[in-house]
Amino acid sequence: MTEESYVAGSGWDDGGGPGSLRQTTSQRVALAIRRLIFEGELPAGERIRQEELAEQLGVSRVPIREAIIALDREGWLRIEAHRGAYVNGLDENSVRDHYELIGLFHSFAARRVIERNADVASLEPLNRAVQEATDPDEFWRANTAFFQGLVAAGRSSRLSAVGRLMSGTLIPNNYFVEIPEARPAQKAVVQKLYDAIVRGDADGAERILVRTYRRAAEAAVELFAERGLITKDPGR
Repeated sequence: MTEESYVAGSGWDDGGGPGSLRQTTSQRVALAIRRLIFEGELPAGERIRQEELAEQLGVSRVPIREAIIALDREGWLRIEAHRGAYVNGLDENSVRDHYELIGLFHSFAARRVIERNADVASLEPLNRAVQEATDPDEFWRANTAFFQGLVAAGRSSRLSAVGRLMSGTLIPNNYFVEIPEARPAQKAVVQKLYDAIVRGDADGAERILVRTYRRAAEAAVELFAERGLITKDPGR
């Protein structure tokens, strides 16, 4: 097993995990709204009151509007013309697709790193940091850095751009706090993935990532279902 990111929910670059430093105001607002939904303070069907939310978060309405647009794309909210934005429930298909798409993306990145004979020396200290991390927040950051490093090793601005497009995190809190049993499993995953890349085994790297993200998807579905955030009918 492995939110969004950055396996299992952490976001790309600074998608809202512990220690994020480079978020824009709208990204911080989006994370705050996700947390309000995740914690049940904004239930499914509730209308987003922009002025109240801006006052609560201490920001102007501009980042509120930007965050709402981003969360509509992610499926957390739905924007209805002339009516406003409302909280959506998440359906199982969307949650599973979110994680499996990230797994496929990283599989593609790993394959490109291998095919291009990239210098993977930069991944060694990143892997070591993952293996040595003990605190959940430290582990989140190390795990995120490893996958950022993997994509960067592919030497492609397009890979980096796609990574940023996939920045939405479903679990707004630290995945490894919400699902603590995932941490030791993730350490093993990163080590196996690093070993596969070093020996040039693209197919092996893909198997590891596809299997890992499918398990992460199931864990996320279970977590969201426990919190009453999963809707019965898939789609928008």
